[in-house]
Amino acid sequence: MHRRYFRFLTLAIVLVFTVISATVSTTTVTAQVVRTGDIAQKIYVELPEVPLENQYFSRKINKVDSNNTLIGRMIRYHAYVKGRPVALRLDWKLTMADYLGANDIMDLASYPGQDILTVNPMDTDRAAINGLSRQTRDRLIERLIKYTKK
Repeated sequence: MHRRYFRFLTLAIVLVFTVISATVSTTTVTAQVVRTGDIAQKIYVELPEVPLENQYFSRKINKVDSNNTLIGRMIRYHAYVKGRPVALRLDWKLTMADYLGANDIMDLASYPGQDILTVNPMDTDRAAINGLSRQTRDRLIERLIKYTKK
């Protein structure tokens, strides 16, 4: 009788831990799913002074991909290349510092768009961010936090 109870209890504990670990790993993965196109579009409406930088040709459609924008690539770089949380100001400041050349070295081979566009936009994107005033960069970070929060 005690053996059955012990086996049942062990099975129940293993099942509970399995469900909990599956839930935690699912939450971790989905927390970084970001709709870059929608977010970028909202930010461009509020901050029209931020350049689109969407003049690059797509290898897939063989024409200019106007939906592949600077802000969209910046979000993908932040969330997927660097794996930084999208809702924290400090992490967006670090990403901005990457673009300004004051933090991590950005890698051409892993920059968003390098695999779909005919020209890697990283250098032009960094120059565009460098061309923004500090006030505009701060407002951009505020909007990125605002629209990437769930």
